[in-house]
Amino acid sequence: MATVAEDHRRLRHCRLVLYLLLAALIGLATGALAVCFRYLLLEGTALLWDEPVDLIAATARLPWYQVVLIPALGGLVLGPAVAHFAPETRGAGVPEVIEAVVVREGNIRHRTSLCKLLSTLLSLSCGASVGREGPVVHMGSAVGSSLAQLLHLPAEWKRVFLACGAAAGIAATFNAPMAGMLFAAEIILVDFQVSYLSQIAVSSVAATVVSHRFFGALPAFAVPAFQLHSYWELPLYLLLGLLAGGLAILFIRSTCLVEDVFSRLGIAPRWRPACAGLLLGLIALVLPQVLGVGYPTMNQVLTAQMLPLMMGAVLLAKWLATALCVGAGFSGGIFAPSLVLGGLLGGLVGALASLVAPALVAPPPAYALVGMAALVSGTTLAPITAIFTIFELTYNYEIILPLMLCCIASLLVVQSGYGLSIYETRLVRKGVRIVRGRDVNLLRSLQVADFMERHFEQIGQAMPLVDLVQLAQDSSYPHFVVVDEGGRLVGMLSMHDLKVCLSEMGELAHLVLASEIMTRQVVTITAGQNLETAFELFEGRHISTLPVVAEEDERRVLGVLKKNTLIQAYNQNILKLGGF
Repeated sequence: MATVAEDHRRLRHCRLVLYLLLAALIGLATGALAVCFRYLLLEGTALLWDEPVDLIAATARLPWYQVVLIPALGGLVLGPAVAHFAPETRGAGVPEVIEAVVVREGNIRHRTSLCKLLSTLLSLSCGASVGREGPVVHMGSAVGSSLAQLLHLPAEWKRVFLACGAAAGIAATFNAPMAGMLFAAEIILVDFQVSYLSQIAVSSVAATVVSHRFFGALPAFAVPAFQLHSYWELPLYLLLGLLAGGLAILFIRSTCLVEDVFSRLGIAPRWRPACAGLLLGLIALVLPQVLGVGYPTMNQVLTAQMLPLMMGAVLLAKWLATALCVGAGFSGGIFAPSLVLGGLLGGLVGALASLVAPALVAPPPAYALVGMAALVSGTTLAPITAIFTIFELTYNYEIILPLMLCCIASLLVVQSGYGLSIYETRLVRKGVRIVRGRDVNLLRSLQVADFMERHFEQIGQAMPLVDLVQLAQDSSYPHFVVVDEGGRLVGMLSMHDLKVCLSEMGELAHLVLASEIMTRQVVTITAGQNLETAFELFEGRHISTLPVVAEEDERRVLGVLKKNTLIQAYNQNILKLGGF
């Protein structure tokens, strides 16, 4: 027996080493793809704008009509091409990766990844206001998914290796391995899975090594020195977090509004990028900072080269331009534009604070750094990723307190005022609802009638407390259905209700009745409803049992549905091959 157990342990260790090597391979491949994508993007931008990086300088040299036509013609080519070859490549890329994790067991189509790469190259080359991290995440995820499929690994490891590729994509894009690892754990997998962080970390580090080899170890932005002048600044950082949360909600809603306006106007998806490109070009005539990812603009803010009035104008214009491009279907990421918008907001708040009390607050670039994280936290609902993204740029522990305060404040504003991240919003609009990493749409095919228990314990509303306590001791049910003399539902009685009344045991034990301590506001479900509805009823309530009532008579109890039965049904019917 000892030999068998030892062989099993040795096999498990060998498998762990193999999976770590595969994760490193995914990271190296994704890092190489990210480098190739960056060089192709430089060539494409130089071809269209005669300038590979600084689109602001390019617009100053080009005639006005060319500034307007380049984004419009790019959209005119992109729209029909995407509509014909791969309509699913519209948008950010990250929502599609999340969908692959929870719906398609970690499978990503190769054609989708190639089309995503090409469409994003065209989008960014023509100046669309989107990020370049989306396609890199998509490509990395496709590498991980393809490798797992090639090796015929179970769905669990397809998801893990897909997350490894996503982490590698972020790490290679921002030169931030910790941010890449946390992005995969917090956004792609939604729930932290500590047992798989080693593979994700290895992949992230490998991609960063490749990125460092070609682009150096410098961060993606010109990072200023950060200093917290006084703890009295913290209320100001809290205000910045609240404002960032509000802006995040406006940003998310505005991308949806643009899409809805195009639909109401009857403009087909294939022509929307051309319309948005034309509007983008017109905005760029006045404020060329709206073009492209926005890193040159962000560096101007971080090096204190932009005046407050200009920051406010660029913030509004960049918000409008990004909403137009994302809502119209340009292909690209949302993470980087969130960083830019947050940096502009933070810089503006810092500049205004410096005008009021210059001796008491840090320079505006410090607030710009924190604002970058705050808006990312609000748009993605991933505060840990946002905090570590900026911390990895500065490696300054003084920034941690403002970062945490701002990011959590922004998160709470979005959670209470809206409830979904920008990625979840894109999925919901496609009809996919993600809850804690689970696709609850799949529960719609399961009916309550097939999983409810028709034999259940019920009690009369006149049962005395002494009998209730005895019944509770002998029963495994945490909840009891309370009925009247005609057997009709009048309430529910829980163990919590009984605990509250245990002090009445004694002379009053025979006088206190079930009707006096039961819960009269009962949450019920009908046999014809599905388990998705049951899931939503259980969510956020401290109940473990739902009475199943007749559709024609809500007081006639047919059975009960237990929360653990729903969970077992999900595990058995949805994650047949195992999951998280």
